[in-house]
Amino acid sequence: MKRFQLFLVTFLVLVFGFIFSGCAQKTQIKAIKAGMISDSAIKDIAVLPFENDEVSQSIQINDALSNVNFKGEKYFNVQDRVNLEKIMVEKKLNDSGLVDIIHKDKNIGLGQIRTIVSGVVSVDDVANSKFLENRTDYDTCRVTLRDKNGNPYCTQYRIYNVICEQNVYTLTSNVQFTRVDDGKIVFTKVFTKKSMLKHCVDDSSVLLSKKDVNTKHAKEIAEDLAKLVAPSYVDYVVQLFDDEDIKYTSEQSKRLKLALELIKNQRHETANDILDNLNSELKELSITTLYNFAVTSEILGDLSKAYKLYQKADSVALQNGKVLEDISLGLKRVKNSIEELEKANKQFLNLNSKGKM
Repeated sequence: MKRFQLFLVTFLVLVFGFIFSGCAQKTQIKAIKAGMISDSAIKDIAVLPFENDEVSQSIQINDALSNVNFKGEKYFNVQDRVNLEKIMVEKKLNDSGLVDIIHKDKNIGLGQIRTIVSGVVSVDDVANSKFLENRTDYDTCRVTLRDKNGNPYCTQYRIYNVICEQNVYTLTSNVQFTRVDDGKIVFTKVFTKKSMLKHCVDDSSVLLSKKDVNTKHAKEIAEDLAKLVAPSYVDYVVQLFDDEDIKYTSEQSKRLKLALELIKNQRHETANDILDNLNSELKELSITTLYNFAVTSEILGDLSKAYKLYQKADSVALQNGKVLEDISLGLKRVKNSIEELEKANKQFLNLNSKGKM
């Protein structure tokens, strides 16, 4: 009995420890990620109609690239799609023919194109399957027993099958960026999106058409492509510190809680100011304040300051014999963000200085 009680207490401690360990306040940080293409030729770009394109893949890519902004400016100069398609139809051009005509004729409105995006939708499919699923009829009891007080209870309910069907939708698009002046391929990738929908005779779900689902997949592929070839942002969820690791006055405790509440409500500048003052008062000895101050500085884009604060928090933690994972992650994340931002800035400068004809 004592062993069982000890086991139960240990189990409850572990369960409650697990539950409450996940309750620490968290916040979100956006970090820049440089594009995969540094070639300045992609500044002036045209998206050609894709082969086998029943899902508007080329239109989706055209729109996604047109909407990419960096530092408040359009990242790409995208050729008007309607004008481009009209010229290609009139002159009966294919991809290679368009490259030739851009070189030879600068007066048809295509001379500024330096990179063309072409591709093919290689898979546009839906696979349907039918099967049976078990159901339990809790209104029909097969076997009834009685407890010691004579009360009936069911031990076996009726089991029956229903007919179901499932659709697995697949879209695969091959995308290629080709530089016009020398025909060099500067980017190529195969994108695949899959999803599954199920419908049974006893539910209200609907199996959507292949075109509806794969058109949505085409939009997702276009968005993924834009994030790869141009600077984009990556979201990180980070944990904040709320424990008072050194002695705080009651007034300082209130301000720490206020800062955390402000972060929760996305009022990062005000929280940053409070943590800045609190950090000075505590003589940079509180890991909690240093770390949270680093987080708000990172959110506000002051990466150099954030990195120094993470370093200071790490130093204080090490002096106390602690290696804290959240601080280590912060140091790695900010270092990477600084490198990616520098790379993205160089790409943007390169595009805007050399990308002009």
